[in-house]
Amino acid sequence: MKTKEITIGGKTYPVAFSMKTMLNYEEISGKSFFGETFDHLKERIAIIMSAALTADENTTLTVEELMNGDDWEKVKDIIAAYNTVMELCGEFMKIPAVEPQPEKPSEDEEEKAKN
Repeated sequence: MKTKEITIGGKTYPVAFSMKTMLNYEEISGKSFFGETFDHLKERIAIIMSAALTADENTTLTVEELMNGDDWEKVKDIIAAYNTVMELCGEFMKIPAVEPQPEKPSEDEEEKAKN
């Protein structure tokens, strides 16, 4: 199982993603992992905590530590940690990276190219 590190409040914690992470998320949130959009901050905190528990079931990271941010830096830490966990999720689920596609020319540009 691949692990990465996240930083919350200047402290680093290992995170990992596996089926255990999905089960941890469902236990913490009371919601199904599938169909989640992780739009709400509390959902992102739950998936971060789930990934931390997957990497180390005795992690010292707590939900309270994630929730008790008194400045914008804590929110930025949560956003960065969430992105790291989602990278691990993509690797676990073998989701291919989306390759940028060339923009389709507008109708005006197509007409000019024909002439």
